[in-house]
Amino acid sequence: MVEVGGTEVHLVTLADHLRRLGHEAVIYSPELGPYADYARRRGLEVTSQLSELPADCDVLLSQDALVAYDLAERYPRALHVFRICGDVFDFQLPPQQEGVVDLVVVLGDRYARLAEGGGAKAPVIRLRIPVDVDLRVPVGGIRNGPRRAVMLGNYGYRFDWVRSAWGEHGIEVERVGAANGSRPRYDVASALAGVDIVVAKGRAAVDAMACGRAVYVYDVFGGDGWVTPDTYPALEADHFAGLATDRVIGPAELARDLAEYDPGMGITNRDLVVQHHNARDHVLELLSVLGVHSPAAARPSSLDELGRLAKLQWSWEHLARELRIEEGALHQRLAEAEAEAADGRSEALALEQELEELKGTRAWRAATRYWRLKERLGW
Repeated sequence: MVEVGGTEVHLVTLADHLRRLGHEAVIYSPELGPYADYARRRGLEVTSQLSELPADCDVLLSQDALVAYDLAERYPRALHVFRICGDVFDFQLPPQQEGVVDLVVVLGDRYARLAEGGGAKAPVIRLRIPVDVDLRVPVGGIRNGPRRAVMLGNYGYRFDWVRSAWGEHGIEVERVGAANGSRPRYDVASALAGVDIVVAKGRAAVDAMACGRAVYVYDVFGGDGWVTPDTYPALEADHFAGLATDRVIGPAELARDLAEYDPGMGITNRDLVVQHHNARDHVLELLSVLGVHSPAAARPSSLDELGRLAKLQWSWEHLARELRIEEGALHQRLAEAEAEAADGRSEALALEQELEELKGTRAWRAATRYWRLKERLGW
């Protein structure tokens, strides 16, 4: 929970929707940073100390073997769910000791194959990347002809290729995320306002789809190109990792693919996310499975319920304050743009007046007669 990434966003999304459904959720990570502070501002409980966790719990959800054993030891009777969040590092695999993990959650077929290949066997649940469709929303539409593109995420290895290939066609290409070396943007919707194309992989691709952008899957592992209703099933099964097809995309392919851009991609991508990736549906499906194994939760007291509602209220108040700040920034940008346009109009009027004054001079009339005579004589 140091910086924002797909693993961290997944935890915060699940914790928030569990809380909204009346369940208590606490986030634990040995290392905390700016994104943990952001989660706390959302009203979520976050700690880096095992001693600060509740005395007991019904369900554990771990995403790496570094904490899975510690949590399993602290809560030996809890149902232990492990989500495979990647296949690059060994610690992203479930613990390979029987009985430590009761259930494995995967968000793509490629991770399901990985889970089934492990030595320690546990039931595997196949879900999809959950997205908070109330926060990831379109801020404006996308243009008929693309003008701005963003490489979204913490990798951005192919940024120079994308900028070079698309820059030649008049498209401004920027980076948003840790790869940019700047402070991460937690409000993805506002970060993508005015952007037509998002180049991304994994969760970043789905977040951009939810924000109504045209999405091109391409990053550190390669790429599969545009997300469309036709390509979506294969790309989703691959967790939008860029390995769903046998395509090898270089600068020439980037330039050719650009011609396939369609402003309708923004609307269809938003529809795909709402239909298949709504975080509430994800949590309800997960709870339906866990309910078979976990004991019924204790009935909360009235004070517990009031505390939950107060945290929810603070979360939405904090979001409203952020939106007001963003609205103020947009109004400021609009005022500056209007001022620049007014200056341009004033300058144009001044030049037009100067031209009219010039037309009334003897020099202008002499020059005009000279050029007319030159045209008649064919000089």
